[in-house]
Amino acid sequence: MYRNGINMGQVKKQNRSSILRYMNSHEDVSRKEIAEATGLTAAAVTQICNDFLDMGLIKECGTMSDNKGAGRRKVKLRINNDYAYIVGVNIESQDTVVVISDLGGHVKAKSSLVTNSSSADSFVEEIAGIINDMIAKLSEDKDKIIGGCIAVTGEVDRDKGSSLHAYGIWDKEVPICELLEKKTGISYIIENNIDAFSLAEIVYGTGMKNENILVVKWGPGVGCTIIIDNKIYEGRHGRSAELGHFIVDKNGERCSCGRRGCLETKISYKAMKSKKDFKVEDFGNVYTYFQEEIDLFARTLVNSMTILAPNRVVLSGKLFADERVRDELISCCESYDKKYNKKRILYSPLYDKEDYIGPIATYIERELF
Repeated sequence: MYRNGINMGQVKKQNRSSILRYMNSHEDVSRKEIAEATGLTAAAVTQICNDFLDMGLIKECGTMSDNKGAGRRKVKLRINNDYAYIVGVNIESQDTVVVISDLGGHVKAKSSLVTNSSSADSFVEEIAGIINDMIAKLSEDKDKIIGGCIAVTGEVDRDKGSSLHAYGIWDKEVPICELLEKKTGISYIIENNIDAFSLAEIVYGTGMKNENILVVKWGPGVGCTIIIDNKIYEGRHGRSAELGHFIVDKNGERCSCGRRGCLETKISYKAMKSKKDFKVEDFGNVYTYFQEEIDLFARTLVNSMTILAPNRVVLSGKLFADERVRDELISCCESYDKKYNKKRILYSPLYDKEDYIGPIATYIERELF
């Protein structure tokens, strides 16, 4: 008999989640290893793994010897990435990327377009057309699509599936999940683009080995996410961290958020380009013109790290693509505090996937795990 208050359906869901998370971060594992790592009974692990095998969500991938018993061999298991596909839409202020990916983040179809900030309706129509064309080309595999996720700049309402204020794109609420679902027949969830990429760090990147992380993105704007115990920290009303909106100049220029003197008004691509014209991909060749901006960024980052004390800081974004820029920022951080060096401040291992991996990981984290 179970104690009052325990929801056994929720317990089973948590157990399934624990197993999938462990398998995601430890490739080729046995049932015994899963039981030891998760604290679940061998019987529970066997039952859940058998369910997953029947579904096709995991698969057997050979055997390994068991040192505790002569002749006994343990069956190795891994997640079957080809079990299902996810549609991802990553909307940035300048460009938007649309993908169909498997569970491992491997792209099956991909397309990009210029973000249309003048008309949300026509832009959604354009995105829907791309998705429908991609699905048609998948042929029989189109039945593997289980859903989609939209990652967009600014504030979002997850419950309503709406973009509330996409900084630099729309200044009004756009029910983008509902609009896309009507045009593609696929159900979508929504997430802030920085938080979405941070979830990718948890599912695929640095967060697989570190529980407390500060993810920082630079380009075209400035954003960050706080990860504590492998979960994104959210404040009141679901608000995320906003490093780019730290006020660094009381009498500074008006920011897109409505306040004055935010960090973003000093070091965003738009702000720096007004000082010296350059292309984002060429920043590594001109960064020496922006020593003051990089130092300001480093100072703000060090102050944030002093309060949050993360295990690691993960850098991402187009303006961090050149190693010379990253080295300069880290050097400035070290000038304020020696602890914040290359061992603590890392470049994202997902740098070559950052234009699409966020919405894929968000769907997996929220709907599968």
